Amino acid sequence: MYKKKTPTQIFCGLHLFKELLNGKWKLMLIYYVYKEYRRPSQLQKIIPNSDRRVLDKQLNELVLHGFMRKQVFNTKVPKVEYELTDLGKSLIPVILNLEKWGEEHRPDLEIVLKADPKFIDIV
Repeated sequence: MYKKKTPTQIFCGLHLFKELLNGKWKLMLIYYVYKEYRRPSQLQKIIPNSDRRVLDKQLNELVLHGFMRKQVFNTKVPKVEYELTDLGKSLIPVILNLEKWGEEHRPDLEIVLKADPKFIDIV
């Protein structure tokens, strides 16, 4: 099992936020579950460049930390759906403000991104 080399710093709210919500897709997963994309296959389609294994891991972490609930349906073909808890819903205004900030600063941010050699313009 993986053990962190440095201790977790939780002396301020920003550290707590980062510790629990740090992950490539976590904020997007919360946002899309809020937008009614509740099944793993739907989330995979709406975030096409994501890896299903990573999505599953991050969804499980969001459930473990209390941001989402996972409902498993015992049908012939097993079905799973996710929904936000009250804690997860409380993040929606934060996520919407981040999205708004990103749109307001899109020209500057795109310049910075395009200067990054790892950036691939898929539009």
